[in-house]
Amino acid sequence: MNAAQQSGYKLVPDRDTDALDYPNESPGTEIHLTEVEDLHQDLKAEWQEMSSEEQVVQLLAGRAMRTLNDRSRLLITVQSDSVYGAALALPQIARTAGWSLEYTSLACHSMMFLLTNLVLQGFLLYMLSVEERTLAKFGGQMHLCDFGAQYNNCPDASNCVGPGGTIYSPDRMYNWGVWTTRVFVRDSFKSLFPDRAEEIEATIDPGEYGLESYYLRIVCCFLYVIGLWPDLAGSWDILSLLASVPTQSEPWIEPRPGWKEIVEKQAGTDDLGLDFVRFRVAGVPLHWKLIDFLLILVPKMYIWVLTVDVGIVFLMETSQIEDMIVNCVALAFILSIDELTMTMLPSKTKSMLEMIEGGQFSTRRRLTLQEEALLHQNDKRWNLLSPSFYGIIIPARLLFLLAVTAFFIGNYYWEECQRLEDGSWVSQEIHRPLRAQLPFLSFLFEPFPGLFPVTVEEETAWTFHESG
Repeated sequence: MNAAQQSGYKLVPDRDTDALDYPNESPGTEIHLTEVEDLHQDLKAEWQEMSSEEQVVQLLAGRAMRTLNDRSRLLITVQSDSVYGAALALPQIARTAGWSLEYTSLACHSMMFLLTNLVLQGFLLYMLSVEERTLAKFGGQMHLCDFGAQYNNCPDASNCVGPGGTIYSPDRMYNWGVWTTRVFVRDSFKSLFPDRAEEIEATIDPGEYGLESYYLRIVCCFLYVIGLWPDLAGSWDILSLLASVPTQSEPWIEPRPGWKEIVEKQAGTDDLGLDFVRFRVAGVPLHWKLIDFLLILVPKMYIWVLTVDVGIVFLMETSQIEDMIVNCVALAFILSIDELTMTMLPSKTKSMLEMIEGGQFSTRRRLTLQEEALLHQNDKRWNLLSPSFYGIIIPARLLFLLAVTAFFIGNYYWEECQRLEDGSWVSQEIHRPLRAQLPFLSFLFEPFPGLFPVTVEEETAWTFHESG
C-alpha cells in the first residue's frame, strides 16, 4: 500500500463528490469539458501507469498552472505606486466612508495630483515637439531619415549622398552641431572672398551630417517601447477593473472576521495594526465609471500614445551613438512622473492603496481533481506540428511591442522622408515655420499631423541635391 492509499487520499476521485472550491463562483455556471469526456478513457490508462509520486507531482503542476492563469486573467487590482491608481481607488473609499472630511481630502488630493501629473507630462512632451517641429527648422535642420546609414559601404551603397550633396566617408561624418559650424566657416569665407569662392570650396571641406549607427537606432527605439510597456499594462488594468466590477455602489471597506474582538484587544494599547479592516476592489457606480474613464483612462492612454510618437521621432532624429543610448533611457522618465508624483501624497495614502485586495469577478464551475488531472494529461499531448504549440510558444507581448515599434518608425518615414530611385531615404524639403511657438492643437494631435499642420513659409530652407 502506497502513501496516498494509507492516508485515504484519492488521486482520481469521484467526479461528483470531490470538487475543489473556487472563490466568487456560481455553482450553476457551466464549463465546456466535452474534450475531457472524449479523452477520459485514453488518458485514464496513462494516468494509472504512473506511480503515486508522479501522479501527485503532475496533479499539482496542472493545478498550479491553472491557478496562476486564473490569477493573471481574473484578479482585478489597483496600482499602489501610481497616482492613477490613487485617483481611481481613493474616491471609492471616500464614498464608502460616507465622504468624511479626511477621506474626502485624500480623494481630492489624488485628483489634484493626477492633474499635476498630466500637466507635467504634457508640458515635457510639448517642449520636445517644439524642438523637433519648429525650432530645429529655423536652423535649416533637415530630417535625419537614413542619411549616412550605410556610410561604411559607400560609395557603392544606397544612402551614400549626404545633405551637403557629397559622398560619405568615415572621416567626414559629423553630428549636426559640428557639421553646421564647419559649413558656417566655409560659407563665411566665401562671403568675405567671393572672388576666391571656387578655391575655398575646394580647400575647406565641412564633411557631412549623418547617422552613426542605423541598427543601434532601431534597437534603441525597440528598447524605448519596451520601457513604456508597464504603463500600457497599467492602462489595461484600469480598463479591466472598470469593465469587470459590478456597476453598482458596493463598499470598498469591509470588516474582517472577528473584528470586534480585534478592536477591543487593541483598545488602550500601543498596537496600531489594521487587522480589523479590509480594503478591497468592489463595485463602482455608473457615473463614477464614466468619470474614471474620461478623467483617468483616456488621458493616460493618450499620453502613452503621445510619448511613443514624440519619443520615436526624437530617437530617429538622433545621430550619435552615445546620445541614442542616453535619450532612450531619459525619454522613458516622462511616463514615470506619475510614480514620482505619487510620492507627494500623504504616506497613509500609500499604505491604504497597498492594503487594497484584488477581486475575481468572473465565474467558473468547480473542477474535480479528476478533471484537473485529465486536463493536465491532455495538455502534455503536443508536438511541433500542433497549431496550439505556436499559438502559445510565441510571446504575444513581444509581437505586439515589435508591431508598435515598426508602426511608429514607419510613420516617421512616411511623414518626414522620401524614397529615391536607388532606395535611399532622404529628408523632404524643409520650410521654416511662421512662428516659433507650436500651436497647442498641432501638438495635441501630433500622431495625426494632417489635422492641424504647422504653418510654414513658402520659401524652401533646404532641399536635397546630389551636386557639390
